[in-house]
Amino acid sequence: DLTVQELAQFAERNRINDWLNPNQIVKTCSEVGWADVTFVDLSTDLRISFQLMLKKVTFVLEHGDTGTSSSRVLLMNYRDSICRRITQIERGVFKWGVFHARKPVCMDMAVKPPVPFVKTNHLIIDTNEEDETKQAESEKNVVVIDILKKMNKEAIDALPNTVELLITMSAGLDHVDLDACKARGIAVKNSGRDALTSHVVQYCLSFIIIGLRDALNQLSVPFPSSGWNLNWNCEGKPLTSSTIAIIGLGLISKSLVEEIRKIAPDARIIYNTRTRDVDFESKHKMEYFSDVKELACQCDVLVPMCALNKQTEHIISKDVIAQLQPHAGFINMARGKVVDTDALTEALETKAIKYAILDTTYPEPLPSTHALWSLDNCFIFPHYATNTMAVREALVNEIEPIIADHYGLGHSDERRKAEEKALRYDLAVAHRLTAQYGMDMLVWNHISARHRTGCLITPGCKMWGKITPDDLVYSSSNVTADIIHDAVYSARPDIKAVIHLHTPAATTISCLEEGFQPITQECAYFYSKVATYDWDGVSDDTSEGPQISAAIKAVEGCNTLLMHNHGFVCFGPSVRHAWVLAYYFEKCCEIQLRAMQSGGKLRRPKKAVMQKAAKDSYLPEFAPGVCEWEALCEMISFD
Repeated sequence: DLTVQELAQFAERNRINDWLNPNQIVKTCSEVGWADVTFVDLSTDLRISFQLMLKKVTFVLEHGDTGTSSSRVLLMNYRDSICRRITQIERGVFKWGVFHARKPVCMDMAVKPPVPFVKTNHLIIDTNEEDETKQAESEKNVVVIDILKKMNKEAIDALPNTVELLITMSAGLDHVDLDACKARGIAVKNSGRDALTSHVVQYCLSFIIIGLRDALNQLSVPFPSSGWNLNWNCEGKPLTSSTIAIIGLGLISKSLVEEIRKIAPDARIIYNTRTRDVDFESKHKMEYFSDVKELACQCDVLVPMCALNKQTEHIISKDVIAQLQPHAGFINMARGKVVDTDALTEALETKAIKYAILDTTYPEPLPSTHALWSLDNCFIFPHYATNTMAVREALVNEIEPIIADHYGLGHSDERRKAEEKALRYDLAVAHRLTAQYGMDMLVWNHISARHRTGCLITPGCKMWGKITPDDLVYSSSNVTADIIHDAVYSARPDIKAVIHLHTPAATTISCLEEGFQPITQECAYFYSKVATYDWDGVSDDTSEGPQISAAIKAVEGCNTLLMHNHGFVCFGPSVRHAWVLAYYFEKCCEIQLRAMQSGGKLRRPKKAVMQKAAKDSYLPEFAPGVCEWEALCEMISFD
């Protein structure tokens, strides 16, 4: 009912240049890239507020002392203005409200990533993409760097004022001036942290064991000509009776301690750190030393795992090295500058310590003429702890989730943690149920579930009946598991969980020429959904992955892969779905075998009957896991 004149007057009096209604604003915001744009209409709330103000002003005019006549005139004008506003709200001249939207974030990849960055969130604008560069010219919010990109105070201060997040594809932060970032209000995050941690820990633990056993000195040592005997070359020492000294107690150090405790519960672990962690220390039977020199004199191997900063530079000083025993070793997985290189060189030359294993040095690279290269008790590696494609992929793949969490473009961090907790619970339940129903194979076989850019999977070192939610890992260290699971996920992006088993009945069926036969009601889940694959020995060749993927793609909508003479794989949109399928597949195979063993002729259901049963079995209320999972979970307790 509003006239053009009324709208024009309202716009003029309120200095409005562009007149858009809420729907037009929502549309405009959406067109320029904002997401989830909604208008929350608060006009009613504003009208109530105006009405309360009107009531108060009217009361003052009628009963109060307004003072001078000019004050009364001002109040009367104010009353009239409020009345107009109330009328305008009621007639819809304007609306009062809030627009909710998620703004796009501009990311500047300041270095070349080790693998291609694949963007899936349309709210992240990559300035390296030609079609998005122009859009991002006016604003950069995120800068991505690597360990080689030095971000000192000058570099930080030179960043645009719009930068709020700095992501480094590294474990360390010594190349970033954190104080300068803090002063600018720039958050600093590491990508690939979990992958980096697990790789460094595995790498370091292997060197600890090899060093204690004196294995590196056995390279090219010939077998004794007189023949092997119990007294030959037995100077090594086992981890179980050794004293390991660690400097620093950050994420990597704690993970290292946890891994040591898994294989050497009685090993002595002593440590030094600026901030003592009494709870962790007590849980893992560690001893704290406030004096690094005292720590050094009691250990079999000294391992600095601290970050490099002003406090830790040369923390392994000449005095500390002098306290090491002649049988002791030194392993550096931190930064080259945490140790006095000259003092270390002298100790190795004089045999004051037994050996040094250096993954980092100072300077780095170490000059070819440096004395350390010529020493037979110094073993230098090319900063190699995290050099795998798995780490490189994690460094890049985790960039997008970090941005999404920081800006709320996807799930919040709390939401992510809750999702992971629920996923870990379901996976642990699935493992225990497998053991409870006699479908496990000791510590072998595997179940996995996708989570964000990673994949939680069976640890491979624990009986399935003992697995807890915390035992699930992001890297199985099992080549066969990686090949099979990666192949399934590659073939079917819609799949979220995979279970691979060698159960008795299903494995027997996999050995039969006739293969799986859908002859019962339970088989409806698998009717026309079972793919087959000719197994070719232990799945430890990555070239087998594409073949497995091809077998799955050959059967549209399949949910099971029968691996001839091997076992089977079930997969689905959730852990519960995949596990319940695996359970029923084993039962169906048992029934088939019993029917075949009876010697009678198999009576197969009609094709039309099985087609209808297959369709009905995937109705929402009957889909695998929908009815069974809650009851199954009640059977399992992690107390």
